[in-house]
Amino acid sequence: MFESALLTKLKSDSILATYVTEFVIDGSSEPAIFAEFAPETAQLPYITFRITQSSDEVLAIRQFSIFVDYYDYNKSASNSRKAAERIEFVLDRSILEHDRFNCIRLFFFAGSPIQEEDPRSIHYNLQFQARAGRKKWINEIVTGTTTTTSGA
Repeated sequence: MFESALLTKLKSDSILATYVTEFVIDGSSEPAIFAEFAPETAQLPYITFRITQSSDEVLAIRQFSIFVDYYDYNKSASNSRKAAERIEFVLDRSILEHDRFNCIRLFFFAGSPIQEEDPRSIHYNLQFQARAGRKKWINEIVTGTTTTTSGA
C-alpha cells in the first residue's frame, strides 16, 4: 500500500517528533513511529499505524482506513493528548503521493483515548479515511491505452 509515504509524513513533522522517543535504525536516530508494530526494543512513547483497504465501489478509486495509535506509560496525559491532537493536525486533509496511487487524500474520521487494564497506560487511537486514484486505471481512462504498471 502506501505505508512509506505515511511514515515519511509522520516522521517529518518536527513537533510530533517531540512527543515520541528516538529509535536507532542502522545507526541513525529517528522518531519512534512505526508501521504495523513497534519493535520490542522501542521505548515508550511511540506511534504505530496500520492501513486497511476497504472494498471498492469504483475500480479506479481505492478506499482505505488508517488507524494511528499513540502509546505512553505513566508519563504525561497532557503531552499524550497534545500528541493525539498533533497527529490529527498533521494528517487531516493531507495529500500523499505514491508510485501506485495518485493523490491519496486523508480525512479525520474518529479518535479517542482507549481505556487499558493498567490505569497508568496511555493509549490514543485516531482513525482516518483515505481515498486514492489507482494510477494504472487513471492512465487507461485518460489515454485509452493499457499500461504495464506493476502491482496495480
